[in-house]
Amino acid sequence: MIELQIKPVIIVKDTPKPRRLATLSQARAFVEEELRRGRPPAWRDLHRRLSSAASAEDAAEAIGALRELLQLEDLLVAHDPTGHS
Repeated sequence: MIELQIKPVIIVKDTPKPRRLATLSQARAFVEEELRRGRPPAWRDLHRRLSSAASAEDAAEAIGALRELLQLEDLLVAHDPTGHS
């Protein structure tokens, strides 16, 4: 499995503070946690894409899909509130 740095970092609305996803592994772990919480089928497809990414291009497309899904579900922070990127 490949590892990819996410640029810009994805910031997810979470409590008690926003969560930073900076690598493909972190994104996959986040989606796995969300699936355990009972997220809908789109999350299962996204997990499959993140887990099976065999190239940087596959990984980048899966990360893009994650950004879109987070935005649709109002879970994406528009910018890093801590000022880091």
